[in-house]
Amino acid sequence: MNKIEANISIFGIVFFAAVQYVFLAGVPSDLSPFAFQCITNFIGLLMALAFFFNELFRLEMSQVKQSAVLSLQLIGYNLFLMMGSQSFPPAVVSSIVSGYFIFILIFETVIKRKLPDKFSVISVFTVLTGLFLMMNADITPLFNAKIIYILLADIFVAIYIMTIGRYASSSNPAILAMGQMFFSCIFTLILWIGEAIFTGVTFSLPTDKDFWVGVIYISFFIRFFYSIIQIYAQRYVSPLNISIIISSGLVITLLVSPLISPLSVLSLNP
Repeated sequence: MNKIEANISIFGIVFFAAVQYVFLAGVPSDLSPFAFQCITNFIGLLMALAFFFNELFRLEMSQVKQSAVLSLQLIGYNLFLMMGSQSFPPAVVSSIVSGYFIFILIFETVIKRKLPDKFSVISVFTVLTGLFLMMNADITPLFNAKIIYILLADIFVAIYIMTIGRYASSSNPAILAMGQMFFSCIFTLILWIGEAIFTGVTFSLPTDKDFWVGVIYISFFIRFFYSIIQIYAQRYVSPLNISIIISSGLVITLLVSPLISPLSVLSLNP
């Protein structure tokens, strides 16, 4: 994969990332967020092993540690994303979450102590304009107190992408992706059990068809496919540029909204 192929690959997975919010909105509010993360990471890991099992023979201890760090960052992101997804319409959630590149811009400016170049500033302005239009110029959701959940998700994913930028160049992307799914599954299982013991939350999963359609979608397209492509691509694309590509790509979903709308109906109405 080269830089051009990396950019094309990122644009290719944008649609799958946008559609996930439809399925997240259909997750029952009384279901533990740790339960959903655990089951989707477990299924995603099984799918990844089916394709990349031989890569495990190249496993190194440094990659194990890196995978654990990435999984903790993803757990934080997914936890707050699910909490926010239950408070806003899917289009609003996808638009606000897409603004995480602003935090990457801020973090990189502080860490590198260097002002962003003109290209980055223009790109940020263009993407923000597109996301504003994607929300139909309605900013009332921004005044909802629960938006803090989505902003926290933004911070976690910004840190996650920056961390991948550090790891991807020297580590095996397939191992990192499988490792983060493995640790995410283990960590969220422990948290799920603890939540069930101390808060009385149910330790069972819904049996309805719509829920499991969402589980399979998230497991394959987000946990497995998206993770592998993203880590590979970040060998050639900087964290800020990759986040801008993903965010700007979501504007494209405006063109395929007629397809997403029926999915939303199927997912949210049993």
